[in-house]
Amino acid sequence: MLKKNFIYKLFLGFALLGGLFTFTSCEQGLEFEEAPEANYSEVGVNYFAVRSRELFENKIYAINWDKWVDYYIDTRELNRSTNAWKNEGTAPVTLSDGTVLQPGESAGGTIDIVKNASMPGGELHIITVVVPDHVTYSTANKGYLFDGSKFTGSFKLINPDANNRSQQVRLPIKKKELVVDMLFAAPATYDCVLEPQDGAPVMGKPGDFTKPHRYLVKNIAYRPKGVPQATRMYELRVVFAPVEL
Repeated sequence: MLKKNFIYKLFLGFALLGGLFTFTSCEQGLEFEEAPEANYSEVGVNYFAVRSRELFENKIYAINWDKWVDYYIDTRELNRSTNAWKNEGTAPVTLSDGTVLQPGESAGGTIDIVKNASMPGGELHIITVVVPDHVTYSTANKGYLFDGSKFTGSFKLINPDANNRSQQVRLPIKKKELVVDMLFAAPATYDCVLEPQDGAPVMGKPGDFTKPHRYLVKNIAYRPKGVPQATRMYELRVVFAPVEL
């Protein structure tokens, strides 16, 4: 039995070694065509999207089933870095960063580039996303209704029926459980990676965005010999706008 195992492992080792030599020999003499410069130099970001999500436990009544829904998660996009937030009200609004917006004024939706010698390329790209501090969640369809008797604290049912039930409910967002995702700019959409810095939340997972976080973008595409790797540091700032419940 031991002899058979030894022979099997010896044969497997020779097979792997032979495959390596074959792969190496196949590459010899090949000429690689260089990709367009933008493929290995682009480190732009199309957008950062900020989303709020809520887990509802036994707060939704299924009409056709005559029972309560155990668990339901709804996720809503609050805003994107490409969109400004506008004060649609009739009174001034003070954002969480201290900015005062008069009626009709907007904030966010831009990228500010700040000179910083310690950053890649000597620049820090600051992205500000202004989001409302309340959001409206919805059930899957009109066969499922939020029940007002199941909620406590700050909430508002939208157009409730005679049983105090509605397909929509308005709640404060959970600022420390926001989900942020992003998209790299073309043509390097699939040639870049994003590295959270200093404990910043991972993209796509709930995280605390009540303070700014930095993310390093690296282009990992094949590049000509001698060309340095393209990198860029982004700072994401999520600013909260007080809105009516």
